[in-house]
Amino acid sequence: MSDSDRILATYDVRSTPEEVAGLARRIAYEQTVELPPALVTDPVVCERVLGRVETISSLDSGGGGHPPPGPDGASHRVTVSYSGELANGQLPQLLNLLYGNVSLYPGVALADFSLPPAVAVEFAGPRFGVEGLRRLTGVHGRPLLATALKPRGLPVAEYARIAGEFALGGGDLVKDDQNLVTDFAGFRERVLRCRDAVEGANVRSGRRCLYFPLVSAPLESIDLHFDLVQAAGLRGVLLCPAVLGLDTVRALAARRGLVLMGHPSLAGGLARGMSLPLLFGTLFRLAGVDISVFPDARGRFGFDAATCAAIRERLAAPLGELAPAWPCPAGGLPFDGLGAACAEYGPDTVLLVGGALLGHAPRVEDGTRAFAEGIAGCFPGHRIEPAAREEPPAGPEFLPFRPEFEWGGRESAPYRTAAADSDPAPFRGVRRVELVGRFGEPTGSDLRYFEVEAGGHTSRERHVHSHIIIGARGEGRLVTGNREVVVRPNDVAFLPPLEVHQLRNETKEPFGFFCIVDHLRDRPLPA
Repeated sequence: MSDSDRILATYDVRSTPEEVAGLARRIAYEQTVELPPALVTDPVVCERVLGRVETISSLDSGGGGHPPPGPDGASHRVTVSYSGELANGQLPQLLNLLYGNVSLYPGVALADFSLPPAVAVEFAGPRFGVEGLRRLTGVHGRPLLATALKPRGLPVAEYARIAGEFALGGGDLVKDDQNLVTDFAGFRERVLRCRDAVEGANVRSGRRCLYFPLVSAPLESIDLHFDLVQAAGLRGVLLCPAVLGLDTVRALAARRGLVLMGHPSLAGGLARGMSLPLLFGTLFRLAGVDISVFPDARGRFGFDAATCAAIRERLAAPLGELAPAWPCPAGGLPFDGLGAACAEYGPDTVLLVGGALLGHAPRVEDGTRAFAEGIAGCFPGHRIEPAAREEPPAGPEFLPFRPEFEWGGRESAPYRTAAADSDPAPFRGVRRVELVGRFGEPTGSDLRYFEVEAGGHTSRERHVHSHIIIGARGEGRLVTGNREVVVRPNDVAFLPPLEVHQLRNETKEPFGFFCIVDHLRDRPLPA
């Protein structure tokens, strides 16, 4: 691997001039071979593995061409290069290579790093970025206005009210606060009610405000939360990358195809050992964060204007093929600071305003409108694409019943669609007829008919959504997690969320049943 394919890491260190060269050498060895220099003699290891000290410079007052003073009393800046092969194309290993063991050294902070193209290409970064989120919101040429649902402890109906009023007032993105953590039932209720409130407001306004719920859950249940978010038709989530772990966020970005908004909770701990622009800019972006939330200089956390500007620059700077991500200054942005924030951050910014917006006027809608108009006034050339309106059905629709349980205007389909062909749960001899819900009807539920041939069965599975089953033809057996019942015509069964279930036909005649489910629903989960 050539020198152009090496990773450059810059460290700010506390050291005397006499000792800094020795410290730099220890960093190079510790991060690669973890042995004393006397034991590292193999020429291949020295050439392809061992880190190289490239430069050492003094941090003084900034005069005479020197860099500015470093954080926490750092006195020198050290640059070490590493073979790009040592990152193995993996984010965890890249972090380990850059700052693993030496994060335990007192007085050593990771100030910066640069990736050669051969390494940067291994990371996908934001799936949406600036342009993708503009397409979703329809807002072009100005910052997006965001707010948070707070405080914790309110009834879910109150969060839904705030979300709906924010959307009506011209807001672009409403998210959960980062501490709105409940059990799954509470999460489901909040997600669905806030979604409905925002969607209802969007119908009235013709806009495309987005709602991002917080996903903060143990790893064994995080997929269940994401299943619900996607079943609800939402386009993004709020995450805390420092809490979940950067590589967990990267994997979720790759698998889920959602906008990821990264909250700074716990990130201050990581920032003790690395520069803030590096963390909130480069690392969050490498992990796939589309919107990086960080404290604005006007807020309550003490970030300075230069740091905020550097974070913004990192989120947009060239980095392999990665899309630029959105800076999202927050943490106490006041109404009278809106113009300055627009000037400093520019149009490709999400301005997150919590308490100042929620308390600006008696009604959230009015407070939102004031902030939205303030932003719009700073960018007179902006434009908003109206949401595409779905044409409702011309009128009531009648589906005549036909022999052998067919209906006019509807056709039988395979039990599993092409998108679910990879579902490992076995099934046999089942057909499906979509009756109401998949043809443009304005309904929150879908009605389907399933028929199981003699000796056949559906897959054994569970869902986040509930089911209502109504017997229609023949006789079958409903097998749940802890019981088995016979289902005959006109029998009714209710299956709550996550109830394992399977329907079997052990007779010699067809067994048919109607099934009512949520229109926005999740895919089957393994039983």
